Amino acid sequence: MKPIIKNSVAIFHPSGFLDGNNAMTIITGADENEIISKRPDAIFVSLQKIIFFNKKGIAYLADRLTFLKNECVAFVGFCDYDKKKYNSILDMFTDDINFSLVQSEDLVFLFAGTKNVDSKSIIIYSDDHSQKNQLAMALIERKLDVKIAKDEVEFKKDRKNFDFIVEHSYIGNIEKKVSVFIKNNIIIYTLKGFIDSDIINTFDMRYHRNSIKVGFRIFCFDVSDVSSINIHGANFLSKLSIEGAEFGVSIVVCGLHSNKIAKILTQDLEDAGILLYEDLKSFFSDEDIVGQTGIETQKMVKKVNIDKKIISILPTVIEATVHTVEVLSDKKPNKQNVKIKKLHMEKEDDFLISIVGMYGGADAVLMLVMDRQDAEDVCKILLVDEFTQEDLFDSFSEFASVISGKIVQILKSKHIDVEVTMPRIFDKISEVKKLENTNNGVQVDFKIKNRDMIIFLTR
Repeated sequence: MKPIIKNSVAIFHPSGFLDGNNAMTIITGADENEIISKRPDAIFVSLQKIIFFNKKGIAYLADRLTFLKNECVAFVGFCDYDKKKYNSILDMFTDDINFSLVQSEDLVFLFAGTKNVDSKSIIIYSDDHSQKNQLAMALIERKLDVKIAKDEVEFKKDRKNFDFIVEHSYIGNIEKKVSVFIKNNIIIYTLKGFIDSDIINTFDMRYHRNSIKVGFRIFCFDVSDVSSINIHGANFLSKLSIEGAEFGVSIVVCGLHSNKIAKILTQDLEDAGILLYEDLKSFFSDEDIVGQTGIETQKMVKKVNIDKKIISILPTVIEATVHTVEVLSDKKPNKQNVKIKKLHMEKEDDFLISIVGMYGGADAVLMLVMDRQDAEDVCKILLVDEFTQEDLFDSFSEFASVISGKIVQILKSKHIDVEVTMPRIFDKISEVKKLENTNNGVQVDFKIKNRDMIIFLTR
């Protein structure tokens, strides 16, 4: 089916039924070749004329869209659906969505393409906090006038005053087989189903170890939706805890009730140093453990000197970081100098620091140090008038995720495939310097007006 390509956006318009058989006729090899030759900014499948679809049909098209996404470095997904179809797709794929959902074709042109919508106002609402921020960041990067509704009441009250309304939309990424999110500088893994020896294959150990490398110290496994855990699953968690103890890491398991695991296996988990909680709420209510996210040990990973690969990706890191800062704050960081040295600051107060681990085609650790005032400026769209430090940390983490996502995208266009960890946020340089990989790296100093900003790239 030939797509309509306009303003650097390609949209397929199938009709009728969408299942595993006829999905193969919607995006053909010839269609893919045409799209790759034109390299549009976005590639979407409209569901407006689809009467019925099932998971096999959506999954097949999602697979082809992901292929085109990688070839063209494009924004891909599905559009033109109602709330029922939207919820149905989310239910089909739960946390494993590697495509985006945009409610209408008109809205797709807000997120990508060359169509001019600069003078239009946009209001965004999602009951998913992270999605709300990602949708906003994507539009702000396009220099659009965006308001984030703080809740559904405000959204319903104000929506009539805006040119575009963004709801029932989802920015998708290629997710881990085990769902991951972050709260209070704590990594939370969500497990589902039956936990057995298969977890060895589905759990991304490289991601986990790189998360330790950038300073995460508490890892929580939410097993609320797990039906049962056998001896292989329990042994995996125990080994993870024992291995992490060397680096001061704590493993927490929430929602592990007696009907899911044998009593002797529960005792094995406790003997391995794993902390057990009734649910996530009770865990986050325990201020003693939740507050222990600092770096307590200097023993991290084997020290490795920077190499040519680090130097080669530095221009991409600088480009993505400076562009994102400039777009979100209207302030341009001015580069001062580039040196290979230990992480160094003239002063060490009133900063926020994000640290992201990169692995795959390039193994690196990216640190971004910003003056707190500038950090608040780049996060202002995500913050309410009165915000807590936790709010600022969460928003700065979203900001850092935008940068790392852009780096991944640019490197992919250069045929360098990398993956990244969640950003770990600090507000004390002294804590960051306890990480061994701050001993040697490439430090790029910037000034935003008279305030310091640093990019530090190391291994």
